Amino acid sequence: MAVDAVFAQWLQDAALWALGQDATAIDRWAETAVLSERITGLANRADALDEAARQLAFFGMPIAEDEHVVAIAPGGGWKRYLGQVITLIHPELGYAGGADVFLIGAEDDHAAGLSTLTVLRRL
Repeated sequence: MAVDAVFAQWLQDAALWALGQDATAIDRWAETAVLSERITGLANRADALDEAARQLAFFGMPIAEDEHVVAIAPGGGWKRYLGQVITLIHPELGYAGGADVFLIGAEDDHAAGLSTLTVLRRL
């Protein structure tokens, strides 16, 4: 299957950068602040700025690391979501209303139909 020439050129172009900053987070974390970079398929600057604001809202606050065993995600497991903020809705884990968490680890056990997720959540 051939790749569309325009799409192939877009994939080879240099990335466009959008920088998001939060003065409150900078004051809170000072020199311990972490720079987060994401290369995505976003082609629109406004969408990139929205994504930067979403990440700042999540990472600008204290976070905790949790590990949970959950059902495997439909369509192939959780590993495809590594490095992304996902919304977990799981009453037994304390996420009854849904919680946005950053997925940093996923071990899918297809035979058991379970995944062990390591996530960062806001406190």
